Amino acid sequence: MKEKNSVELVEQNRGVYFSIDSKDRKKYHYYKRSGILQRRLDPENTSRSIELNHPSEAKALLDTNVKAAALALREKENPFHSAKALRDNDRIFNALTQLKPMEWKVVFRSNQTDRILIKPGVKPQKNRFDYSGILIKLRLKDQRSFIEVGEGSVQSSRFNQDGLISRITKIVENHRSCVPHTFHDKVPVILGAGDGAIIFHEILGHSLEADYIYLRQSPITPQHIGTSIVSNHVTLSARDPMDTFFKNVECDDEGEKSENPVLVENGILRRLISDCFHKKRLNITDCGHCRVEDFAHKPLPRMYALYVKPGEYDPEELIESTSYGVYADEFGEGKVFFEKNLFYFFIRDAWLIKNGKISDPLGSIIVRGNIFEVLNSVAMVANDFRYDKGVSYCIKNGQTVNVRVGQPTVKINNLYVTNEFND
Repeated sequence: MKEKNSVELVEQNRGVYFSIDSKDRKKYHYYKRSGILQRRLDPENTSRSIELNHPSEAKALLDTNVKAAALALREKENPFHSAKALRDNDRIFNALTQLKPMEWKVVFRSNQTDRILIKPGVKPQKNRFDYSGILIKLRLKDQRSFIEVGEGSVQSSRFNQDGLISRITKIVENHRSCVPHTFHDKVPVILGAGDGAIIFHEILGHSLEADYIYLRQSPITPQHIGTSIVSNHVTLSARDPMDTFFKNVECDDEGEKSENPVLVENGILRRLISDCFHKKRLNITDCGHCRVEDFAHKPLPRMYALYVKPGEYDPEELIESTSYGVYADEFGEGKVFFEKNLFYFFIRDAWLIKNGKISDPLGSIIVRGNIFEVLNSVAMVANDFRYDKGVSYCIKNGQTVNVRVGQPTVKINNLYVTNEFND
């Protein structure tokens, strides 16, 4: 007899990785995997993964009697073709040649993931996630690191070449004409709409994940629910019905749905990001936030998406209100140190603000600070909400998954700004 508190995930995953660089070196990798992940939520949260030749083989391993038709997944092969990708994006390669970087690399990724979630007494649920992405990496003269610009989509494998070329050109011009500048104290930083929300994902979203809280690694506890934890300008949501990025993802990877997507409302913590296992351990009421990279990994509480809801200001007001600070665009990776209550984040395209106007280009910078001092110094939130460009991803406990973020333009006070990590 199958345990009541259990869930089984049957998966078929197809993907392509293709890259080409300035020396015409190409790499191509195609993968196709099927498997089953069986998880027991009580008492030890154990799991077992088995690789299959085909999803239909899962039926013999299931404890629940599921009809073969319920295990049917797509048989269509991944539609990505490297030669077509090169032809379709020829203008991007021409633009890279004209910009004359020291070296460049373009990476294409395409992935199709189909999952069936099976729980006792519940009709099997199916999730489907398709993704196509392009990442352009280039290194300029006298620079150690690569500049990265990307775009992703669940709609099509065709990308906005005009937009990508414009972004690449803008960043290259910023870096080539940047003016060295030293900030001697904390300054306001204005985060551009869209991708800027990845900072909230890192410094606040992960703080709300139930496994970190259960292990006492996060500064948040269940006792914070119902109390103010950040600036009252901040409202965070974990799902947006208008966003098509996860349009075919109806439930999490335990077959659960979040009852309410609002995590933080006007600075007040309303709920945590939890799976079923940690929901019981923390004695909280919400779950529906369980994710796994693939059937070979252990599911974790983590974000599908994080959105900063729009405020009341026009974006120009945020800049005009800043006598001295930074405007940040094109965001890179970052890291949070919960034990020190600190974080850092890379900005790939930054500009100095002087007397309420954007002035000198700064190239790449690093912003860092005290997590909750920064979150409580969110001073203004604009009304120009945008989704990210589809390239956000998250690495946790060795698992990498696509995530979605979005926000309007946001002004944060009390950030340290440096040009080098060890400044």
